[in-house]
Amino acid sequence: MRSRLFLALAAAIAVGIAPATASPAPPGVRKLHVEAGAVHATVGASGKQVRLTLDPELQRAAERLLARSGAPEGAIVASDVRTGRILVWASRGDRDYVATPLAPSASLFKIVTAAALLEGRKVNVATPVCYTGGMSAITAADLQGRGATCTVFGEALGRSINGVFARLAGQHLTADDLRNKARDLGFDGEVPIDIPVAPSAAHIPADGLGLARAAAGFWSGRLSPLGALFAMQTIANDGERVRLSLLAPPGAQDRGDAGALAPRSTDGRGLRADVARTLRSMLEITTRRGTCAKAFRKPDGTRALGTMPVAAKTGTLVGGSPSRMFSWFASFAPSDRPEIAVSVMLANDIAWRTKANLVGRELLETYFGRRRPGPVARRR
Repeated sequence: MRSRLFLALAAAIAVGIAPATASPAPPGVRKLHVEAGAVHATVGASGKQVRLTLDPELQRAAERLLARSGAPEGAIVASDVRTGRILVWASRGDRDYVATPLAPSASLFKIVTAAALLEGRKVNVATPVCYTGGMSAITAADLQGRGATCTVFGEALGRSINGVFARLAGQHLTADDLRNKARDLGFDGEVPIDIPVAPSAAHIPADGLGLARAAAGFWSGRLSPLGALFAMQTIANDGERVRLSLLAPPGAQDRGDAGALAPRSTDGRGLRADVARTLRSMLEITTRRGTCAKAFRKPDGTRALGTMPVAAKTGTLVGGSPSRMFSWFASFAPSDRPEIAVSVMLANDIAWRTKANLVGRELLETYFGRRRPGPVARRR
């Protein structure tokens, strides 16, 4: 089985991030071995093996889901929320799309806007907001007047209401507010991980209409699936920026012990704990009655993950060259006691087979189903 993470691993080893026993600057990674109990990468002409943190069973499942999606480009990445250990790193296409900021962040950027509004104490979940338009674009007219439709802020993220975020950002936030929070959450710059990765980029215009559009997720920058994963993991950890790890530490390399992983390491705080908890409750609405409630229902109407609460955000945007229908799913579960974070990006042709939310749900079902036979139940 081949993977597009080869170049990233080769670069990591070349700059000395690999275990201390690694040979200096091998020319590249030749092969990825997904075995029954471990995942290794073969590097350099010598054929040296480097142990990765990946979960073999979950990695295979992700590779199958990507292949079945039919998307020309796509990626799935997952982490153990508590430790930052990367469990899945799967890519489809001509390069490593896990760490490549190919897709516009789309409505995932509403997470940044919501976080900035909450951190600035501009709103709370009960704040009433009235809006007009915004279904497929934000115009100057959408920002005028009182607005014909009203809701409360607590419902807006899970339902991905463009008009709410455009209006509130225009009233309360600056471009710097959004850029700073984008950096905290992995939407701008590099995420803390033990291999070199390309930075995501947030583009926030200073003018009022441009800022409002960006705040709602209309072409507000390019995001890697790894960046989206880091945002969800940070929220799941009550705002702590837990460092990610793909390379198993020297002890695991030597003993072949998947449990010998690097200790949890943090990189400061991205959110206040109370803000992270509020975002968690808002993101739960996505799978209950929001933008992917249907994806989390089986044909008979029962919930795909039983009573387990799942926090998630979706995003969809059409554009690019060649033209693509980009779809996103970023999540963590169980949202009340987080274990796993998952990020999925599919760059589909305009005629598409499946969307990221279904792929993400199926990976969550695989993760929880193998450890909990029968219907998945909420942890108590």
